Amino acid sequence: MDATRSLGRDLTFEEWEYFEFRFGFIPEHNVQIPLPDASLYSPPKGKNGIPIALFDVGLRLTTIDFFNQIIREYRFSVRDLTHIAINKIVGFDLLCRALGRLPTVPNFKHFFNAST
Repeated sequence: MDATRSLGRDLTFEEWEYFEFRFGFIPEHNVQIPLPDASLYSPPKGKNGIPIALFDVGLRLTTIDFFNQIIREYRFSVRDLTHIAINKIVGFDLLCRALGRLPTVPNFKHFFNAST
């Protein structure tokens, strides 16, 4: 499949209301419905394929306070973040908590900068 081809369609207003209410999605998540021939296992660059069944059992996208603090500190837009950047933020949060510490922006800035 051509990686530049769209493999999904945007939600209708009614679908958006349902997904927002049921799963807590926000516009920045850029949720799309896969087209019939799309594969969740080979999504377009910059997208993740996640089966709805995972949200049915409780999976939610990252909205932790620390994540929001980093977004504000660096003046990022959620749309501009790559999967690697999100993993670094969430991974730092999890590592700090595993060590019994609360993650802080100054500590994060000690290990990472806006170009890392």
